Amino acid sequence: LPRTQQPMKALTTIVWCALLSAVVCGASLSSPSLPGLRSTKVTYHPRIGISRRVKTKNSFLASIFQPAGKKGSVNKLVNLARASNRGRNPESNDEMVAMIDELRSQMKPFGLPKLQKSVNGSWVEMWTTEDAVLSFAKNGFLGAEFDYAGGSINMYGDEFTNIVAFKGGNAVTADGKIKVDEENNRVSFRFNVAKINVGGLTIPLPFSAGGYIDNVYVDDKYRIGVDSRGDYRVYRRPNVPA
Repeated sequence: LPRTQQPMKALTTIVWCALLSAVVCGASLSSPSLPGLRSTKVTYHPRIGISRRVKTKNSFLASIFQPAGKKGSVNKLVNLARASNRGRNPESNDEMVAMIDELRSQMKPFGLPKLQKSVNGSWVEMWTTEDAVLSFAKNGFLGAEFDYAGGSINMYGDEFTNIVAFKGGNAVTADGKIKVDEENNRVSFRFNVAKINVGGLTIPLPFSAGGYIDNVYVDDKYRIGVDSRGDYRVYRRPNVPA
């Protein structure tokens, strides 16, 4: 590339990594706790439908799921996520991945009304296996310390916003459109605009990318999913303690 085009390519690559590593989410009202957020390696099982069971060899699953039930398993996942420092401490990753695989094997269609109501609004990522977002969490961006990854999704307007935020107001954001596949509790997405906010400046970038996330579990506090890149994620609502 000519020298004048190399910085733009580098920034576009940064945006690609950051935004595909964030949560697929979007709405419209501001959140007081997260100023930039709008309100409203592991096993990869590509495009697994809910009718296909994900088999696991981990014998501890029986003791995890039978006594406590699904809710107890989710509570354990959330506690492990909190203890993992957003996945930067990977000691429990294998156990968490196996638990999410088991939840996925039991997954049934939520139905469109429940899927829309449950997923709609803002989410903050608590834990992930995605290398790129973990790199941002560890190393920051352009000298700024990582703050959070998240976003919001308007399930009734088919729009979403993603954000990877850093201390001091720097952020990478993108907006796009979604499409719902209720049979797999899947939300597919495609970005149509991205920008970097750094040092008080906003830099728009050419950006086109997409994917999906299967919502394995959702309640009023937490959401658990597996994305099209094969990465596992645990989210919380912004008003739920980190």
